[in-house]
Amino acid sequence: MTNGRQVESKRFISDVLWVGLTQVFIYLTGIVVIPALTKNYTTQVYGLWSQMVVTVGFLRILTIKFDSATIRFLAAEEDKEKRRRALGAMLWPILALIVFVLVISLLLRQSLSILLFTDSQYVNFIPLVLIWAATEALFDFALSYLRARGQMKTFSSTRLASAVIRMFVIVSVALAGYDFYWIVTGIIITQALFLFAVSAMIVREVGLPTFNFEGLKKYVTYSVPMLPGEVLHWIDNASDRYFIAHFLNISQTGIYSASYSLASLLSLLSWPIGMVLFPAVTRLWEQGDIEKVKGYFQYSMKLFLTLSVPAAVGLYILSQPLLGLLATSDYVVKGVLVLLLAIGGVFGGVFLINGYTIFLLKKTGWLPVIDAIGAVINVIVNIFLIPVIGISGAAVSTIVAYFIISVIIIIWGRRMINYKLDFKFLGKVVAASLLMSASLWFIEVNSVLSIILVIIAGVSVYGLGLYLLRAFSREDRKVIRDALSGLGIRFKSAGQGHTGT
Repeated sequence: MTNGRQVESKRFISDVLWVGLTQVFIYLTGIVVIPALTKNYTTQVYGLWSQMVVTVGFLRILTIKFDSATIRFLAAEEDKEKRRRALGAMLWPILALIVFVLVISLLLRQSLSILLFTDSQYVNFIPLVLIWAATEALFDFALSYLRARGQMKTFSSTRLASAVIRMFVIVSVALAGYDFYWIVTGIIITQALFLFAVSAMIVREVGLPTFNFEGLKKYVTYSVPMLPGEVLHWIDNASDRYFIAHFLNISQTGIYSASYSLASLLSLLSWPIGMVLFPAVTRLWEQGDIEKVKGYFQYSMKLFLTLSVPAAVGLYILSQPLLGLLATSDYVVKGVLVLLLAIGGVFGGVFLINGYTIFLLKKTGWLPVIDAIGAVINVIVNIFLIPVIGISGAAVSTIVAYFIISVIIIIWGRRMINYKLDFKFLGKVVAASLLMSASLWFIEVNSVLSIILVIIAGVSVYGLGLYLLRAFSREDRKVIRDALSGLGIRFKSAGQGHTGT
């Protein structure tokens, strides 16, 4: 090690690449689903689908954020009996909350149909969306144990298998001409089967979790303060679909969601990093190795920005050809909408990665404050802009909200952990991305082959731009070579920094 303080990152990089590759395939399954739904159902039905997806995303709070507690408290726990009892203590409150919410939803299903879908004719979908959300929440909780124990390959392959089977269910039902109701039913059955499979893995490892109260106060104290922040974060991330549905109509929600699906490519870049980063820095923090923690945060940000900035530019260039390929002409809008959504995705990724400092320091009480700021900004901008400029107003609100809370979390995180951000490097990434954009601007894109060629050309020009600008230091280049060759990697100490030469 250099000065005895280098980040041993071979496993970290390997896990990020594995989770990232898996996430790419999961994203592709979502892309395959788009034409199956948009070309076999109306824009109104696709809007209904979009509303259900964001509602299920919101109802992940049914885990009571015990999935985060599982990672935080079980990542370094080697006693199987303690892990079994901890899982049991967290499981019964989740099940109790799920039953309560299901009962309430049945009693209020007509009002909920109007709230979620702007029409009472969709009342039969309310029980389905709640059951779907319940299976997703329990699946997330089960998977969090795999993350906590560093079983990233099992974690990733399970998620991928679930996504692939779900894709086949959706495509098969849609092409067969069945009612949309059966698509949702098929998803629930698929998710329930995978939930059972992961639960069986956990039982084989630690035994059957039994209901108990041991440590519950500690888990609740850690997790519950995150819930308001989780709700507010959902407002930042997904409430725009509800505003569009109520200010415009549910068909416009479907059109917006098609562009949003393209822009969500950015989550492929931040999500894998976050999935691996949190358990890794948690273990290091518990061991008292603060310098390695700094190194992980610095390189995570560098990796994300290297990939996300050119991806946002590339999506802008290819948005219209891709939408024309994946959906009908009803969904093809100006590329600026996808660009705005992608920029929001960049800021969202920055917030996600740096936000793990709050979890690490157990300062989760700050999350509601930060997310409340973003949520209020998001709601205000949506209310003012959507009626005036339409669905683009929702994209602008996402940018503004995520930019502000990203700045807040970066300032807070750097103050608490004192890691560095390389703004000189960021400037070179932006410059190389603009060079890529200029080189591709006048190329006509009208087929699948031309899309592939543009992607290859864009990656080549961007890589050349980074090389000419000398964006990567010698240590960075060594990291890249070792990551690609599968050799051991060692990062420099966080205290040494990087010159960019």
